[in-house]
Amino acid sequence: MDRPPSRRQAARRWLLRLALAAPAAVAVTTIVSLPGWLPLLSRPVRRALTEGLLETAVLFHAVLILVGLVGTPSFAWLGLRARRLRRPAGANGRLFLLGVSCLLALGSLELGAAAVRSRIHRFPDLPATFPAEDPATYRIVVLGGSSALGEPYRPWVSVGAMIAWKLGEAVPGRRFEVETLAWLGESLEQQHHKLARITRRPDAVIVYSGHNEFVARYEEDRAYEPGLDASSVVRLVHRLGAASPFVRLTRELISKNRLDAPPSLKDRHQVVDPPLCSPAEAREVLDDFSARLEAIVAYCERIGAQPILIIPPANEADYEPGRSTVEPGVDEAERARVADEFLAARASEASDPDRAHAAYRAILERHPGFAEAHYRIGRRLRDRGRIDEAREAFLRALDLDGLPIRCPAPFREAYRAVAEGRPNCILVDGRRELSEASPTGLLDDQVVEDTHHPNLRGYIALAAAVLRELKVRGTFGAESAAIAAPDVAGCLARFGLDADRLAQACDRTSLHYQRVAGYRYDPTERLARSRRFAEAARRLRAGEPIEGVGLPAFDPEGSRK
Repeated sequence: MDRPPSRRQAARRWLLRLALAAPAAVAVTTIVSLPGWLPLLSRPVRRALTEGLLETAVLFHAVLILVGLVGTPSFAWLGLRARRLRRPAGANGRLFLLGVSCLLALGSLELGAAAVRSRIHRFPDLPATFPAEDPATYRIVVLGGSSALGEPYRPWVSVGAMIAWKLGEAVPGRRFEVETLAWLGESLEQQHHKLARITRRPDAVIVYSGHNEFVARYEEDRAYEPGLDASSVVRLVHRLGAASPFVRLTRELISKNRLDAPPSLKDRHQVVDPPLCSPAEAREVLDDFSARLEAIVAYCERIGAQPILIIPPANEADYEPGRSTVEPGVDEAERARVADEFLAARASEASDPDRAHAAYRAILERHPGFAEAHYRIGRRLRDRGRIDEAREAFLRALDLDGLPIRCPAPFREAYRAVAEGRPNCILVDGRRELSEASPTGLLDDQVVEDTHHPNLRGYIALAAAVLRELKVRGTFGAESAAIAAPDVAGCLARFGLDADRLAQACDRTSLHYQRVAGYRYDPTERLARSRRFAEAARRLRAGEPIEGVGLPAFDPEGSRK
């Protein structure tokens, strides 16, 4: 007959139950109350809390792998060994069942994460039927990021607004309306989902996207791999994690949770930096972009809308690369050598530019992908008047930038691939149009306000290119002959770009340069540009004439500032 437990044994059992129940109660209470009190916390606290929960999930996932993949076979072997020796399996049997449970939980997590990632990045169902429209109304839908929105001149003027204005003048019998879905920092994926919400059929769809494809997924300070000081075990675990849908989903959510955090200006980046994301991640983003661009153009063809693709231009000659990288596997000593050689060359540019130029060439002989060496060579070539060679060096620096916030070559090629074989598709090469509009022949401050937002002169060039194509195609019959390009004076008057609005635009550009200053190992030049635009805003508000405050878009001489 079993003896009843003693008071001490009963107390131990109750303490054990409490120890198991208390965490569960806290967890349930937190989950139930979280939606109510979370919005009351500051954004940094919410960001830290969310990241802590996600990192805890990654740790839990690692425990499941360890117990399930390592423990299960170990405990199974120990249990079988005990049976051969005619001993009870005991704890080994129970631990084996625990391992099997961990494997089942791991499989469920992976399948669930794969389904969630598929759901997050799914293609939307686009509307196929629309209510009848007034045939005199011509609707233009604009997709893209901040450049398509007209930054820094939003909401007053944009490429879409300029096109509608000039078409309205040329074809007075029709009404031209613009529906701008573009928004700050949004990728083509986000815009694709917005397109699914339109309720009226567009006659034309402008796609001007490609700068935000990475930074809409990954925070700008991200490094996709552990630092050089990380152990080989940490590196191996991190690499294996890339094959797990659950880990990939968690890393993506952590990055998105950090997107609104301002980058640090101190000790965050180095002369030799890792790229923002891995080659596999870059391919995934490119494949998604290409497929969505193809889907949007095909959708335009199905509903009878004119697809207009603008390959996004960016500042190449007056904007240094964000991250300069070397090949994977280069050891720390060689990275330090590259950094020392580069900094020495940069310090000698003023006193001995030829020596600096030769030093940059020497770095590129060993590491041809080092972006800033290409950029510095481009500046030297520009100073010597070798514009064509400088343009090539600047473009090479852009395409090798480890922080791709300016539309790189594979994405520009995606536009050309989608437009090829589609005679009804209008393709505008933004780089070519802005190069031709630039007084220097380069994509520099003369036509681009900051990183990749054109200034007024640049936006006019893009709008003029679209209008030119519509005119050549005779889109509006005989009235197409009257289509004319916009100009600076006309835009100032039409959109009310007075000194106050231009001062607001300068303030936005100043803030932009403050933010992107934290993307580099050396923020000096970008902070200087931020101060320059802040000063231009001050002078405009003080009553100085627009053409005299140092804004290249309004400089009638087109000289470099």
